Amino acid sequence: MHQNVVIRPMNAQDITMLVRDFAFPWSTPEETNKRWQKYYTQQQEGVRTVAVLATADELLGYGSLLLQSEYPHFANVAENIPEICDVWIHEKHRRSGLGKKLLTWLELLAKKQGYNQIGIGVGLYADYGPAQQLYFQLGYAPDGHGITYKCQPTTAGKTYPLDDDLILWLTKTI
Repeated sequence: MHQNVVIRPMNAQDITMLVRDFAFPWSTPEETNKRWQKYYTQQQEGVRTVAVLATADELLGYGSLLLQSEYPHFANVAENIPEICDVWIHEKHRRSGLGKKLLTWLELLAKKQGYNQIGIGVGLYADYGPAQQLYFQLGYAPDGHGITYKCQPTTAGKTYPLDDDLILWLTKTI
């Protein structure tokens, strides 16, 4: 089914399709466009690579390799661990191996750039269950610093919203 899929860095023409097909329900089209324009600029600056899964006429998903993570434990280590982030496969194409292909592509990109370790964060509620399973299956393991909220350490006894900002961070040797 997916033999004609390519993975490549996003180009400026992809932004229109990304805004249309991969908008978050809580974002306006203007906010979504601004986000993709920012990512494209970061890619031009060499800070981020946005990989898109594409056929000749459709984007199936995307993911980013961010060279300077906002998560302090990735950013503050001596070798700086790049972060795979914003991985998303369109619902109708999930469970077909595309997520694994995309992650492998991003890992190889980091390795080619001289990194020997890579990191990724994953949410804690059920919507993230398939991603959690995939990351563990691919050899990612918890980084040992516990969970964070908005990239900051959580404190025992405090209450945090169970949302996309409550994250378990994982690393893998590549």
